[in-house]
Amino acid sequence: MSHEVQTDLRIRRTHKFLQEAMIELITEKGFDAITVGDIAERGMINRATFYRHYQDKYDLVARVFEEAANHLVEDMKPLYKGMDPDEKIEIWNQLFGHIAEHARLYRAMLGKNGSPWFAARMREHIIKLVLENENRWRQPMEPGQPIDPAMPPELPVIQLSHVLIGTVVWWLEDEKRYTPKQMAAWFCRFAFYGYLSARGYEATPSGME
Repeated sequence: MSHEVQTDLRIRRTHKFLQEAMIELITEKGFDAITVGDIAERGMINRATFYRHYQDKYDLVARVFEEAANHLVEDMKPLYKGMDPDEKIEIWNQLFGHIAEHARLYRAMLGKNGSPWFAARMREHIIKLVLENENRWRQPMEPGQPIDPAMPPELPVIQLSHVLIGTVVWWLEDEKRYTPKQMAAWFCRFAFYGYLSARGYEATPSGME
């Protein structure tokens, strides 16, 4: 095994230990009460090692979400009329799949012992993701007449982010046994179709009945 491979394995192992330590401590004490020292001690590393990987506890949890979300964007397909309904849902199935994969982290961070900071950061990243990819998702959909011209253009995407976070929290509570694809379909039916309509685009929820 090469030195580079060994180094990469050590880094990934350290990240895993720190993430597990973070989750355990949030469950026990709440996010606001824990310190970098707590995380390092529980993860069986020293503080200097922690700071070689992360700036602080906020950086740790933010990067877990953001790095995975950035990978999701690379695989997302354009959303347009005529796309197979299963492909439309697959865009969000990938996101809910990521939530399921890291369910313990999201349950801890978004639950009663979690942090409003994390929920706000997650909403900000969802807003950024949607706005940066809106053109490729809707093409070649034609803009229609806005239902309410007075509505601020940024409001629908803010609403979408809150709906998504609320959906995730509901799903993770009591470990509800619904699949990522089920959650993606239900989210699309309620939130995404309504979001496109609010943005002034003609959209038909074909295949989502």
